[in-house]
Amino acid sequence: MAEKIYTKEINSCFGNKELAGYLDEQADKTLMIVGLQTNLCIDASVKSAFERGYKVIIPEGTNSTFNNDYMDGETTYKYYNEMIWLKRFADCVSLDEALGMMER
Repeated sequence: MAEKIYTKEINSCFGNKELAGYLDEQADKTLMIVGLQTNLCIDASVKSAFERGYKVIIPEGTNSTFNNDYMDGETTYKYYNEMIWLKRFADCVSLDEALGMMER
């Protein structure tokens, strides 16, 4: 099976209607989200997925961001991964645990 590639043009990945439709057709409603801009694109995608009823998994160390006027990148990462998403919008798990999930 060939990889599917979708282009994201707004913060949330769900802004791409083709991707949103593809995900809606899948029986498994678990998404593992990784990438850049923890406080922008990743946060928007995590919250959009949660609102759509997906179980969201965030592997430790798989998102990052730049320093901003209010927080450095490391603090921003910790703020979202350890406070905002954890036990609210996503399961933030170790990388080993995430890899184990992918093997099932």
